[in-house]
Amino acid sequence: MYAKRLYSPLRALALAAGLALASGAHAADWPTKPLRLVVPFSAGGQLDAMTRIFATGLSEHLKQPVVIDNRPGAGGLIGSDAVAKSDPDGYIFLVAGNGAITNKLLRAKMPYEDSDLVPVGLLFESSSVIVVNAKSDIHTLKDWQKKAGAGGHPILFATAGSGSTGHFVGEMLGQALNVPVTIVPYKSGSESSAALMGGQVDAASEASVSIRNYIAAGRVRALAATADHRTPLLPDTPTTAEQGFPQINITHWGGMYAPKGTSDAVIEAMNRAIAQVMATPAIKKQLNDAGYEPIPNSVAQFKTFIAAEDKRLGGIVKSAGMKAE
Repeated sequence: MYAKRLYSPLRALALAAGLALASGAHAADWPTKPLRLVVPFSAGGQLDAMTRIFATGLSEHLKQPVVIDNRPGAGGLIGSDAVAKSDPDGYIFLVAGNGAITNKLLRAKMPYEDSDLVPVGLLFESSSVIVVNAKSDIHTLKDWQKKAGAGGHPILFATAGSGSTGHFVGEMLGQALNVPVTIVPYKSGSESSAALMGGQVDAASEASVSIRNYIAAGRVRALAATADHRTPLLPDTPTTAEQGFPQINITHWGGMYAPKGTSDAVIEAMNRAIAQVMATPAIKKQLNDAGYEPIPNSVAQFKTFIAAEDKRLGGIVKSAGMKAE
């Protein structure tokens, strides 16, 4: 608890005016030194790769170096916690995905409060793709519904770990099709894909860019994209909604956050920079070639998106009894 302080009306007005002037000056001068983007996963992963594409454009746009700081561990918690507890000077930001929402849904205890990270804006997204072994007799989601509903064994669904996007897809699949699904967690997407191709499991769901080569090689078969539109990398793969199951909906996305206390003016300036960078043809092409689409929006829209996903995914966590490993 903070002790209450009493100010005279004139002192209060003077303080407010001073803060407004300071904020305006800060926004006008910003940035005057390198910026740091913390990615809470290892270098070389999809979020890291897409953030580096964005960072190149951001550096050119803001005329300042942009440093990528990889802080992997605990499903993204270590990097997120580092930003949450950083000095809100307008020069450090977090780029995170679903974990920024799902970690608190899956864990009984968090090292920081939700309010310690302030939304800045969405950056990019990629559809997840539900796949089966190429030798499987399943070709559509309704094929599965008929087979599993007729008393077949539970669908063995490989994931890249508890709480991963694939884990949510597996739980959504079971609920939407009303069929039994057994989640089989692996340490990474490459391990779950290997298990699928080796016949140890029935299905998996991975980012389109991660799985497309296996699809092209005929080692796995794509059943459905989990975004609300078809992925450009796999235009012949129908969405879950097209097959009658719109409730199976989730993407791999990246969004930017700042430490609580960061100037509103700086947050708005960064949000505008995101939109301008993502509109650059070269950046758009690099993201598209990698299977991602730029999806910049306003700060308010990002907050609305977070609140909606929190509620929707929280319902799935509760109904499926999902927990962190």
